Amino acid sequence: TKGMPQGDIEELSDFILSFFGYEDYVLDNVLSSAERDVFYNLEEYDFLEPYREEVTIVKGKVWRVNQWKFKRDKIAKVISSNDEAAGEVDVYEEIFREISDYSKE
Repeated sequence: TKGMPQGDIEELSDFILSFFGYEDYVLDNVLSSAERDVFYNLEEYDFLEPYREEVTIVKGKVWRVNQWKFKRDKIAKVISSNDEAAGEVDVYEEIFREISDYSKE
């Protein structure tokens, strides 16, 4: 499993799905500091991206909504890719393969 025990992969998959479920985004303010650190790590692997939206509310005040978007196209590419020629270990490949399996159930 390329660097992570299967149990850890399943736990991280469950962790990620607990936030996203069937959606492509999650609000940043629901995350704890430790959870946000995991999301930043996933951003480094290009699986998530932060998104900021500004909405004008009552009396002209601006409300900033920070979200994390799930990059399904990148995840699908990793899942379908069998190219290991680069030799780089990608511990998240199996995690998102596991997520894909859950979403098919």
